Amino acid sequence: MTDRVGADLMPPTELGAVRVEPARPGDLAQIMTLERAGFSGRLWSPTAWAEEIGRLGHIVLVGRDAAGQPVGATAWSVVAEVAELLRLVVDPAQRRRGWGRRLVEAGLEWAAQAGAEVAFLEVAEDNQPASRLYLDLNFSVIDRRRDYYTPGQHAIVMRRAVPGALGDGHV
Repeated sequence: MTDRVGADLMPPTELGAVRVEPARPGDLAQIMTLERAGFSGRLWSPTAWAEEIGRLGHIVLVGRDAAGQPVGATAWSVVAEVAELLRLVVDPAQRRRGWGRRLVEAGLEWAAQAGAEVAFLEVAEDNQPASRLYLDLNFSVIDRRRDYYTPGQHAIVMRRAVPGALGDGHV
């Protein structure tokens, strides 16, 4: 595994009409606007997002439209060979336009550069659009966590190989 795990591994990339780049501390207010618009419950706090920006072994990626406005954000971590998608939020007005896919793909690219071989995530069982996105991106359901978020709100645990990893496709 590389000893450089952070935003310096992920240069800005152009993906269609969106630019995906590591978040900066100045992006926090816009990320929180996305967070409040994108989730009705189980919100991450400004402190939680701020701690992810620039933290060793973690990255927050922001997707920006052609005007430079944020349309989505995702937080990832890597420990040893394991990556975890911690959070994905897309502006509700921009959903079903490929932004979530692009952000996850950029996160997987970063994870590969950071030495990850496998990626995990949890998604709310009732979040069918996100579950479909992850299945389309070759994540597989491996477990169900009852009452993970709150009583009666379960999580689905998913896993996939990280593209470009030595064990790609065999994890």
